[in-house]
Amino acid sequence: MTAPTVSRRRFLKQTAGLAAATAFGPNLLLRGADSASKRLNIAVIGANGKGQVDTGMVCLDHNIVALVDIDSERLEGATKAWAKKFTTAGLPVPQAPKGYADFRKMFDEMAKNIDAVIVSTPDHTHYPAAMWALKHGKPVCVQKPLCNTIWEIRDLHRAAKEAGVLTQMGNQGRTMDGQRLAKEWIDQGAIGTLKEIRLWTDRPLWPQGPLTKTHPACPPNVNWDLWLSTEADEPYFEYAVPENAAAQTKLAAEEGKKRKRSSGPHPWNWRGWWQYGSGALGDMGCHIMDASFSILGQQIPVKIEVESSPVTLLNAPVWTRLKYHFAPTDKHPALIVSWHDGTLDDGTPNKPERDPRLPKEVFDKAHSGMMFIGTEGIVFEPDAYCKNPVIYSEERFADVKKEMESGKIKKTETRSAFPENPQGEWAHCITSGGTPSSNFDYAAPLAEFVSLGNLAIRSGQAIEWDAKAAKVTNVEAANRFVKRAAYRKGWV
Repeated sequence: MTAPTVSRRRFLKQTAGLAAATAFGPNLLLRGADSASKRLNIAVIGANGKGQVDTGMVCLDHNIVALVDIDSERLEGATKAWAKKFTTAGLPVPQAPKGYADFRKMFDEMAKNIDAVIVSTPDHTHYPAAMWALKHGKPVCVQKPLCNTIWEIRDLHRAAKEAGVLTQMGNQGRTMDGQRLAKEWIDQGAIGTLKEIRLWTDRPLWPQGPLTKTHPACPPNVNWDLWLSTEADEPYFEYAVPENAAAQTKLAAEEGKKRKRSSGPHPWNWRGWWQYGSGALGDMGCHIMDASFSILGQQIPVKIEVESSPVTLLNAPVWTRLKYHFAPTDKHPALIVSWHDGTLDDGTPNKPERDPRLPKEVFDKAHSGMMFIGTEGIVFEPDAYCKNPVIYSEERFADVKKEMESGKIKKTETRSAFPENPQGEWAHCITSGGTPSSNFDYAAPLAEFVSLGNLAIRSGQAIEWDAKAAKVTNVEAANRFVKRAAYRKGWV
């Protein structure tokens, strides 16, 4: 969904050969006078899965010079998928990217030939991979939730500022018009005074809750030592579902078998393990909470209340309910942003209470969504990204549309030229100027907002947060989750 350029297809055909010729040399085009011809040499760490999607967002406009993945089969698959993008577009396939299992070796061998780096690994590797890129002075685009500890989020933000490079987090909703439209409506009184925000998702779709480990042989295509990265060395493991596990945990495990997914943390199930992922909240929070964060003026909550299914030191829960408390501002009163995820023990989706102005049949269809509840209406979006928000009641929405047409409600938010493509937006800003929509000045506080919920979940009780001190003030034990306990030597 890259924003179109003048004669884009002709431009791609003209530059395809040039891309192949320059794939492994320093990119001199960045200093050229013609901004339309500037192509970056990009490395992608975490090449398959989401990384494959991220590669596809930029590979026709820029040179993918390296792909990194600890799984040799998935690395091969990512390289084939990259080539297919060109054949599907009717373009010659450039020289293939260099393949690596270890991003450290990639930087050692070809850092001088890399202009920018995309990181799309499991959460626990975001920090070391992005830090290696920043230490080499490379702009980075890092998948959400940026990192899976608040200390890492803040330290990565600090390092990016010191490096003076352009940054981006891969939360695509931030590039969409809908989020900006919702903010304009609420800022300009379209639903009266904002009183409350309710958010939810049907995640997790992978097994969570109390799980046990088994220790079969590691698949030969997986470099387990590299997959662990900063984490302490331990044998390869796969999960086992206890007999007394929640019904939803058993259903997720059965679905994994049907889809022939590994029972190991790689490549799908790592999200449910605190060491490597961030649970349902880390997976979807930076999407679903993004519009709320923007509308509330990028505030950090002062208190988070929690209710959840059983939590362990290893695994996130099957379902969660959170209440983020925000202090009043000159724009909004003190209010609560609530979060619901997962499925309850009786099989009922864990969703918030429906506002009576929202039709039941509309609410029931929304597996994820958001309600911005005001005194004169609600803004509703039945998805994760706030792509197409609407207002209820329908009569109020009709009035708002008229106010937009008359100019009473104005466009005040800058739109992205690359809607639904944060990687493309970031790359364009590097070559041609501008600020990415979810640069780390925005994304790091958003990720902290999201991650505070996990502090409460892991603590099992309400927490009060001192953002200036980066400390929980009422539950000292919760502070052990702010920073990773240790890092293996050689990774950071």
